Amino acid sequence: MRFPLEIVLCLSLTAAVLLPTSRAHAVPGDEQAYSGSLFSPPTPLPKAGAFYVEPYLYVGSPIGQFGSQGDYHPLPGVQRSVSSLVILKYGITNRISVYITPQVQYSWQRSATPSGLKFTDLPFVLQGVALDRQSRLWPGSWQHSTLTVDIGMNFPTGSYDRLSRAQDGSGSGVYSFRYGLIDQTGFKFGSMRPFRVRLWATGIQPVASTSLNGQSVYGTGTGFSGRAHAEAFGNFGGSVEFSLTRHLVFALDMIRDWSSGSHVQGRQILQTAPAAQNLSFNTPAEDDWFAAPAIEYNWNASTSILGGVGLTLSGRDTTRQVIGTLAFEHTF
Repeated sequence: MRFPLEIVLCLSLTAAVLLPTSRAHAVPGDEQAYSGSLFSPPTPLPKAGAFYVEPYLYVGSPIGQFGSQGDYHPLPGVQRSVSSLVILKYGITNRISVYITPQVQYSWQRSATPSGLKFTDLPFVLQGVALDRQSRLWPGSWQHSTLTVDIGMNFPTGSYDRLSRAQDGSGSGVYSFRYGLIDQTGFKFGSMRPFRVRLWATGIQPVASTSLNGQSVYGTGTGFSGRAHAEAFGNFGGSVEFSLTRHLVFALDMIRDWSSGSHVQGRQILQTAPAAQNLSFNTPAEDDWFAAPAIEYNWNASTSILGGVGLTLSGRDTTRQVIGTLAFEHTF
């Protein structure tokens, strides 16, 4: 299992989340409205009973492939996709929230049948504020920090085998335990505009194997029957939100994605062989660096719109993606 330290920290801090503590009072700079950057994980709602909705629209295209040594090769005429994700979050208390992120995607390619609308795997996350503190750095300068613990499950609602094309897959086929930490700090230095920094680490650990038949997201083809044992994956990263005005904010995400690959074992029927052949292989581990600048417009602390473009900067055994993103958020 990758990153066992995060699991230990999550379990130890869960107790702190459940202990009664008071939220820090507002400090200079807290009045600045932020929506949160495009790809950073969300944080808990500050009010019990509040309901938060944030729909996303993604338009993406792989434009190249990184090899095992990081070498890059363009990919002309590849499959494109449009997807829509909605964050639905509810504040249980002023420190604990729960949210789900249902997502559908649609992909197409020249001279090929479109995939149709497909659901991806469904995350369910419980998150709580383990630490909320403010400090005066020097006269006229403050910082306000929170530390959030995430614990949840990914449910296998996406398509993963019996595919007409491997690219049409949208899920993993396995239940997965997810865990993470999010550190968020707002700064106000004298007469400077306030800004906010968010750092996080998220891990996802499959808890079972899954059966496979035919073409799948695990690299199997027609005539295959067996099982896949997926390994851990996740990401860590940071974001900065610089306020340009009371309502306008420039945001930047920098993210490191990683995956430990998977092990596939089963039997493959071949037209050239009289009987099914045993087949066993490992899919490669993947990693990449991804950057996404964006602009936020916040009418107030409850309603915002944001948009930007993300690009894979480098990686190994993964594709280079260009992803345009638009989102709208509102808290009731």
